[in-house]
Parts: sequence; C-alpha cells; structure tokens
Amino acid sequence: MKADKKILILLAVEEELGADNIKVLSAQHSLQLMGVGKLRAYEATLRALHNTDFDVVINVGTCGSFRHSYATVLRPSIVAQGDIYLDSIFASKPLALSTGEEGVSIVSSDNFIGEDTPASQRKLIEPFDCMDMEAYAVVRAVKLHSALHKSAMPSVYMLKIVSDGADATIGDWSQRIEHLRPSLMEALGNLINEITNED
Repeated sequence: MKADKKILILLAVEEELGADNIKVLSAQHSLQLMGVGKLRAYEATLRALHNTDFDVVINVGTCGSFRHSYATVLRPSIVAQGDIYLDSIFASKPLALSTGEEGVSIVSSDNFIGEDTPASQRKLIEPFDCMDMEAYAVVRAVKLHSALHKSAMPSVYMLKIVSDGADATIGDWSQRIEHLRPSLMEALGNLINEITNED
C-alpha cells in the first residue's frame, strides 16, 4: 500500500489510547471514539464511513482472554458474535478477516466478561482466543456500508491487547489500561507502518 492510504482508527473509549496519543493520531489519520458495546460500535462505524472512502479500518482496544497472558497483543482473523448468537437457534457464523493472525479468534459480547459472569456464558466463549464488546459490530458495519454503496470493502484489522483473564472487574480494567497503553500504542504504530509500507 502507499503511504497516502486513508486509515480510520476506531476505539471504544479514550482511556484505551489516552487523550495525548489520540490528539497525535487524529492529526495524521481519522479517529473515531465509538463507545462501549456492539450497538454503539455499529452506529459509530457507519457514521465514520458515511462521507469518506477509507482504504483501511483498524479497530484497536483491550480484550479479555482465557488463553493468553496479560499484555499479549493479538490480531484476530476470526470475529464472532457472542451472547445468544453462539449457541441457540439464532447462532451466526463467524466472520473471517484476511488481515489477522491465522486461527486467532475474538468473540464480541454485550456484557463485560468478569468474575460475576455465569459459568454457562463463560463456557460458550472458552473456545475463542479473546473477547471484547465491539469487534463483530465493526466488521458488520463495514461490510454493510460497502454493500449498500457498492464499493470495495476497506481492509479491516483487529488489534487487541489482553487486559485481563476474564476474571476481573471494570474497576480493575481502569487501572490496568494505564500500564497497557504504551504497549498498545507501540503495536498500533507498528501496524500502521506495516500497512503504509505494503506494496
């Protein structure tokens, strides 16, 4: 890819990257805060895509994981919708991305997966590498926008850092993100360099 490719960066909340980093990134690329949860992510993604044709969409943020250790950076290639859409008559097939690590999966739930999450729900997400609350909605929104406008779909990248073992509280997350932010920013910078230096 050429360095002049239009990149859209999507993240749930300011705390994930920090106000100063967001200011720097916003001067170079389009950046949209989505809010927490699939519906907010879906709407925010569609709004961000409305008037601009982007070549690349990067969803960056934190995730929980049963499999990977704290501060592990993941680039999922399999994105699934969680909750009742995993194991019921409403179950949906995961979406595949060519931009991620082969076999690495993420499932998006509308609930923070923590120490109070019922065992039945935890069991449903155990097969996945990590979980968040926005990724699936981002991909669906990008796909819908491209279909409605009959345009080429931007390359979608998922960039997630493990903030907990799905055994914490939201309060714990707020403290941990302070320590994770430099690693997440470094990974984002490396990914942007990788994208812009592709042929």
